[in-house]
Amino acid sequence: MTSSTRLAPQPLLASAQPSHTAWLCGISRARHQLLDAGAVFKDELALEILGPEEAARVIQEVEGDGPRGRRRENGSIAQAMRGALAARSRIAEDTLCEAVSDGATQYVLLGAGLDTFALRDRWPSGLERVFEVDHPATQRWKQQLAERAGLQMPSAACFVPVDFEQQDFIEQLKAHGWRPDQRTVFSWLGVTMYLAPAAVQATLARIGNWAAPGSVLVFDYVRRPSAMDLPRRWGLQLMARKFSRMGEPWRCFLGDDELEKLLSSNGFDTHEFISPRVLMRTLLAHRAPSLLQRGLGSIMGGVARVRVGARQDKVLQTLTPPSGTSQTSS
Repeated sequence: MTSSTRLAPQPLLASAQPSHTAWLCGISRARHQLLDAGAVFKDELALEILGPEEAARVIQEVEGDGPRGRRRENGSIAQAMRGALAARSRIAEDTLCEAVSDGATQYVLLGAGLDTFALRDRWPSGLERVFEVDHPATQRWKQQLAERAGLQMPSAACFVPVDFEQQDFIEQLKAHGWRPDQRTVFSWLGVTMYLAPAAVQATLARIGNWAAPGSVLVFDYVRRPSAMDLPRRWGLQLMARKFSRMGEPWRCFLGDDELEKLLSSNGFDTHEFISPRVLMRTLLAHRAPSLLQRGLGSIMGGVARVRVGARQDKVLQTLTPPSGTSQTSS
């Protein structure tokens, strides 16, 4: 990408504020352990990372008679959203295990939020380094939470604070020891929908042009409904409005053909798209979805797993890096 096509800054977070959606996702992972016994995704630190006061509040809420209590969960939107979040984390970590057994040695979480993988003592054998990339404000907040919980990052893992409006995340990764010549698994969850489409393209280009061939990227996205699909368009507007009120609006919606072209043009040669319908038949099959949950699933796009293809040369890597590729957190 040349300097003439650099991106304008796309601020997502106030400079001193952590991501609100990162907090909500962290709570959702904790509730999955309590309400579903981690049926889809086991995370023994999901409650601890919230801190003792918040963990106690979540437990009290689950066991109470309020709208977020156990008795009112069945068939709810909250239950469906929690299942989707658990499923995407499960896919990312299953993909990591498969890729490491095939030679990958590095794991990069873009927009790591309150993800606890690096803190858990069960890395797959062969994984050498873990890098958590996130906005500095979100990382400072996470570090404070981890310290209060008595959790420490292992020496083979590190935080990579990136101001995405000012810095190139690839350059920051390299400065923290990431090796482009070694296969990497990138987890990019709960991010694309908050970015401008040009920022999504720029991030895909940086990974496709820099990561070693055979590296894998896992990300989720929201599908753009067709002009004639009025129910989906209406449902998507309601969801987008909800996140906009939080100060982190949805910006990017991707059509199927558009996403295929975007991946192919940025160096990815293997594409696998896991739709909400497939998730309901597989990872989420332990609970029959309600009509409301099926409707919600039709709004979302699902999870993509893509592989970096072989490159003939490294010319693209020498071009001026884009700026303004803001990320949020999962």
